[in-house]
Formats: sequence, structure tokens, C-alpha cells
Amino acid sequence: MGTDSSANPRAHLIAVLPEVLEVDYSEGAEILDRAARRKLKISGDEFIARWDAGDFSGPEENVKAQEVAELLTFVRPTPDDAR
Repeated sequence: MGTDSSANPRAHLIAVLPEVLEVDYSEGAEILDRAARRKLKISGDEFIARWDAGDFSGPEENVKAQEVAELLTFVRPTPDDAR
């Protein structure tokens, strides 16, 4: 019995990998805002201003700020962003 050359060799991953959803910058801002409010008790806009100013100090605040900062790419483009 031969192998089917049209079979997808990665078909088994379809059941394992989560669905990828795209968000625009407006939706990204909402995601960042919710995270900033939950973790730091400030708005997303205030977080961005304070992050850009380097205003997060203290170990616990810095860790929480780093977690929120991971969402910045959903809010503003990066140099290699093609959106």
C-alpha cells in the first residue's frame, strides 16, 4: 500500500493547535486596558504613558508591568509590523 502524497504531514497538529485570532489596534487597546486595570489598577492609556516614561519601579510593580508590556504590540506597530 503506497502513501498518499496529497496528505498533509502536519494534519495531526490541527487538533492540537488553538485557533489563531487576529485583532486590530482598537481591540488590542481594549485587551491591554483590561490587563493594566487587572494587574496594576490603572488604565491602558496611563500604563502606556508610564511605561514610556520608565516609571515602574519596585520588584512587584515591575513584574506586573512587564506582563502588561507584552501586550504593547497589540496596541502600536513595531518597525517590522506589516499590519
